[in-house]
Amino acid sequence: MELTLVSYNIHSGIGLDGVFDLARVGQVLREVNADILALQEVGDFRGQTPCEDQPEHLAELLGMHLAFGPNVVLNGRRYGNAILTRLPICRSKNYDLSVPRREPRGALRCDLDLGAGQLLHVFSLHMGLSVGERRRQEALLLSADILRDAVRKDPVVVCGDFNSWGPGPVPALVRRALHDTALALRVPARTYPTRWPLLRLDRIYVDAGVKPLALHPHRTPLSRRASDHLPLVLRFQAPIVVATPRSPPVQLIG
Repeated sequence: MELTLVSYNIHSGIGLDGVFDLARVGQVLREVNADILALQEVGDFRGQTPCEDQPEHLAELLGMHLAFGPNVVLNGRRYGNAILTRLPICRSKNYDLSVPRREPRGALRCDLDLGAGQLLHVFSLHMGLSVGERRRQEALLLSADILRDAVRKDPVVVCGDFNSWGPGPVPALVRRALHDTALALRVPARTYPTRWPLLRLDRIYVDAGVKPLALHPHRTPLSRRASDHLPLVLRFQAPIVVATPRSPPVQLIG
């Protein structure tokens, strides 16, 4: 089965012009026309936008199934990660990746029905700004309760805003036998900032059950205005039958 996934930090629907316009974000996502939308910074807890149900509104605009993982709920306002998809959602779970005295962060897992009893596990996440914070979050992500139980037989995609400024992959995820699609396909895939994308903050990792086919930042006049990040679009094939058993889980020490 060939599918398209986009990972996109929508910046609470606030564009580079400082205007809140969730319909504009919806237009960008229609341009991409992906089967799976993994979104970050959905909603607003700082009071910068109208208090509305951003994830539900986007799902209604696009006519897609929705899973939402709020990481902050304050005065009726929710903020976190979302997954919208044309595929049936079997179940979803939100994992807390928060580090004390830092902004609350999380990873939303969504198990999608590919048919014939096959699932696709998709994680949409938003990592912290400091190196130490991200290392602790990677350890949480690789713990028994998050990735290990998802990867026994079904393909896995882990994507989002990693806030990783270096050119290489996230080492902890690579040790878990997840592959950086940008490096596998040898494309730069820079998404930040939108006007002059120099940094690869947004990334998509896959395991051996997923074959990446093409990867590109979606750069159009509209996407350059709608958020401070460009959407990162992956076309892939899944599931891929793996002939040999996968490696046992790797735990980080320290």
